[in-house]
Amino acid sequence: MRTLAPSSATRQRSPATDLAIAILIAVATGLVAALAKRYLDFHLGIPGHAGVGWIAVLVSGRLINGRVGMATVAGLSMGLWGVPVGLGHSLAYNMMLYGMAGALLDSGTLVRLPLHRAWGAGLAGIIVHVAKFGVIIGHAWVSGILRRVEVYGFIRAFGNHIVFGALGGVLGWALWRSGPRLRRRLAAVLRR
Repeated sequence: MRTLAPSSATRQRSPATDLAIAILIAVATGLVAALAKRYLDFHLGIPGHAGVGWIAVLVSGRLINGRVGMATVAGLSMGLWGVPVGLGHSLAYNMMLYGMAGALLDSGTLVRLPLHRAWGAGLAGIIVHVAKFGVIIGHAWVSGILRRVEVYGFIRAFGNHIVFGALGGVLGWALWRSGPRLRRRLAAVLRR
């Protein structure tokens, strides 16, 4: 009796390969989030407006790469990429802000949120953005540095972070949701 080797289509990947792929996706997500933060900041003088882009990328990355811990890796990667991309902060400050944002997306409370629903992703975006706002306000208070948010008004800036966080979360959900449709359309265009 002769046994045939399984075809490449039916072979299973090793757990180490799956982990390596998940880490690569998380690092790429961090890069895209850093680019979104850098190039979607239009310097409007409105605190929190740039959060829409990077939060959308982190939320969609969390939905795409559901392995536990990968949102934290993506946030830390965003902090690392922030220096060469030019976010204008130190490596430690970037790692603290965006690593914390990713860790929140991996936290027990947010893991239980239905990110696959628009309202759950929007709520996750609010929590992440408000937490980042809290870190910035705490840093400004401790260091005595006058920040734009303090000039603009604490309550108004807080409200902006809620609105832009929700928009970023919902946009991340929409990007994740439209992924299969976009892939089908791209495949159809390439077949022409």
